[in-house]
Amino acid sequence: MTYTYQDGILYFYFSGDLDHLHVSRMKEQCIQLIEKYQPKQVKMDFQAVSFVDSTGIGFVLARYKQLSKFQAKLTLCNLSRANERLFQMSGIFQIIELERNEVNV
Repeated sequence: MTYTYQDGILYFYFSGDLDHLHVSRMKEQCIQLIEKYQPKQVKMDFQAVSFVDSTGIGFVLARYKQLSKFQAKLTLCNLSRANERLFQMSGIFQIIELERNEVNV
């Protein structure tokens, strides 16, 4: 995972799998970055993500809850068709926005 912060927006760029192993490695860093910057918006870029499991969905929901204390918005970007379907089935797009365009900053 890499990140950038610009104009009040914190961008996370994920790659590989968003499963239990990878989430456990990056979760604390994401939590700390959100606390440090207290952004008005977080954009998570999934362009290089090949697989998401229930741990990945839980990770996204937990960041949504964390951001709610700052009244910040969470947006998922560049999901593959398979990953978009998975998130769609979870019902996550009722509370989190989806962006199909690139987030390159």
